[in-house]
Amino acid sequence: MTIKVFYLHGFASNFDPNSEKAQALAALGPVAGVDIDYTRDPADLLRLAGDAAAEAAPDVLVGTSMGGWLSSHLGTALRLPFVAVNPALNPADSLRKYIGEFVDYTGVKRVAEEGLIARFEPFRLGGRGLVLLDEGDEVIDHRRTVETLSGHFPIKVFPGGNHRFTHMEEALADIRDFYYSG
Repeated sequence: MTIKVFYLHGFASNFDPNSEKAQALAALGPVAGVDIDYTRDPADLLRLAGDAAAEAAPDVLVGTSMGGWLSSHLGTALRLPFVAVNPALNPADSLRKYIGEFVDYTGVKRVAEEGLIARFEPFRLGGRGLVLLDEGDEVIDHRRTVETLSGHFPIKVFPGGNHRFTHMEEALADIRDFYYSG
């Protein structure tokens, strides 16, 4: 049986169905996604991403970094299981370094406004989630994530790796087990 995945990419990125992560997740079933501009008002991006996810009718949400943060909010709102990979915990703090103009990973010039960044709520502690972490994440300290989320969600920490999460293929069994255990 296949699992329909809705993938939520990280900050300053875009949805690429040919990316390594999307291709790895395709082993579970069809993978859909949407481009998300995290410099938008959080309420707007939650609504737009939520509408796209609802239209795709996935079985599970999978998000990395800011997409992990977003998966916690959408999963709770849409009552879908979610997998948060190296998730951002408090974007109102972690995105402050991007306030002003910057060029995203796709070459697009963006502007992050302080007032909008301040509106991001912390990672949502409700819903049914699984947290996957790379110990070698150079952006988000995996120990802080474990400390913050361990009482709320199952967590699996992979040795080594980095913020981009190098263990997606290894994590497929964990995602499948998590999905079917609910």
